[in-house]
Amino acid sequence: MVEELKHRASKIKIITLDVDGVLTDGKLYYTERGEEIKVFNVKDGLGIKLAQKAGIEVCIISSRFSKALHKRLEDLEIKEVFTGQKDKLDALESIVKKKNITFNEVAYIGDDLVDIPVMKKIGFPIAVNNASDIVKKYALYVTERKGGEGAVREAIELILKLKGLMEKVINEYVR
Repeated sequence: MVEELKHRASKIKIITLDVDGVLTDGKLYYTERGEEIKVFNVKDGLGIKLAQKAGIEVCIISSRFSKALHKRLEDLEIKEVFTGQKDKLDALESIVKKKNITFNEVAYIGDDLVDIPVMKKIGFPIAVNNASDIVKKYALYVTERKGGEGAVREAIELILKLKGLMEKVINEYVR
């Protein structure tokens, strides 16, 4: 199994993320004025930065739109953002075409039924620990951490280790 993970990870050029339940804990928070609030884990943010430093682009495909999300993605310098996507596979196909890569060069982290079509199509499907059991069946790897609690960081570090890039990226911080 480790060799299969290494083989698949070696091809990864883009890591694509769902948001609710992956970058967040999946709960919806609203103010009294009806404004949506999202809570993000700073460790996931640093994981995204590690991927970017290693030359792996991070993209977002979410079925929901949120101003709070767009602010966080701007802070993380994520350029490819697809929100309000009812059909996530359409967004993935757009990314693959625009970046001139294959589906095998994409990792995706998801947690629920709307993520399955994407997970079935790409090279390295990942489910967070608290994903639906059905979704976990389509994952090559299931994180130990839950969505919103460092699962993205864990998955990114796994891919970087499997690609042999983790030490290089860490050395940029440790010098």
